[in-house]
Amino acid sequence: MSRPGCEEPTSGRSVHGTAAVLVVIVAAAGVAAGVHAQGHAITQSDFSYLGAFRLACSGEWCSYNLNGLGIAPDGGLWVTDHVYHFAVRRVGVPAVVSTARVFDDLPEAATLEGPFTSAGCPGTAGELCGVAAVGAEAATTCRDYYNVGGVYQAVYRRRPAAAVEEIGPQLPPFHPNKYGAYLFSLPSDWAAAQGLGNKTMVTGFSREAGAFGGSQGPTLFAFDPDNPADAADLLWYREIYPGCPGSCDFPGYESPDSWMGADWVRSGAADAVLVAGVKAGSTCYGSGGACGDPCRDSQGYHGYPYTAEVLFYDPADLGARLAGTVQPYEILPYAEWTPSELWAEQCPDVGGLAFDEGSGRLYLAERLAGPFGEGIIHVYRLNAPGRVFADGFESGDTSAWSD
Repeated sequence: MSRPGCEEPTSGRSVHGTAAVLVVIVAAAGVAAGVHAQGHAITQSDFSYLGAFRLACSGEWCSYNLNGLGIAPDGGLWVTDHVYHFAVRRVGVPAVVSTARVFDDLPEAATLEGPFTSAGCPGTAGELCGVAAVGAEAATTCRDYYNVGGVYQAVYRRRPAAAVEEIGPQLPPFHPNKYGAYLFSLPSDWAAAQGLGNKTMVTGFSREAGAFGGSQGPTLFAFDPDNPADAADLLWYREIYPGCPGSCDFPGYESPDSWMGADWVRSGAADAVLVAGVKAGSTCYGSGGACGDPCRDSQGYHGYPYTAEVLFYDPADLGARLAGTVQPYEILPYAEWTPSELWAEQCPDVGGLAFDEGSGRLYLAERLAGPFGEGIIHVYRLNAPGRVFADGFESGDTSAWSD
């Protein structure tokens, strides 16, 4: 059936087979080889699954939610409400999570603050997607998944009650079709080392087909949260048409690919930028039936079969981009991860992603997991060489959590 929400009209599948081989070959020979400079590189083998939880809520806002996740200063989470409510709230994380695969059996995360409602999103198909903490408040981003006119428009709010602002100048490669699906902060030491100044907030979005100012692959744009016009491009992929899908900057790219969550992950030995979404296995434009897509019947791009995917990018490569030694579209992920814990295997729907450096917990939202379209949040623990995180999840004793 057709599913509203902060997503492409279709989702996607993992880069497997030949495409996966291409990623490995290019990463070994090209710019993604920068990961070797770190020594140990963060990969999926560093994460252990702890379980999942749901939000303690009732009513429509529980449905089609969790497009965005952000770590709150107290260790809780900022989460997005129903995609068309343009609201965020701060929730607590349950002391115990569960590996149960029945929605009602999952522990609940209570609302601690909010909801805080903004004035909505501009554009033809505006949706509230990204959320990240700026101090004790929550900044948000809008995403216009349609915008076939390639119109420059505002997408960022410093706080829910603030006016919506544009990111970057109205010049290529800066464009709102590359912004808004996710939002996170850079580590202050890394930003300072790169000469980014106050450009410590990052957003990105891969519009379907990469058209009208978009990107054929995930993007990363850094900007000043108090002056979003002050921005720098870190990662994006060119629109190659005709030719892509097929011969693309991002190996294995398909037009329905959807990247909806991202954050910086840091251990005692290495750093990585994780980008999560759904990868398509094909490209077809039309109805779901005509494209053989059992997941969505909407008119648009389809790409069945689909696979949930997390990409790992090396910050050293982003630093090389800022130094001018590589182009943003030459940077490739050095590793991929297909989380097997998501409930929906055939039709996955990935929302926000957030990493809590204090506790070593990685949160990954799975949208539409509940019987009425409610989302759930999966929790992973980073087992990091050079650093021990004691978060108390294994015993349920929150007194062991580190901050």
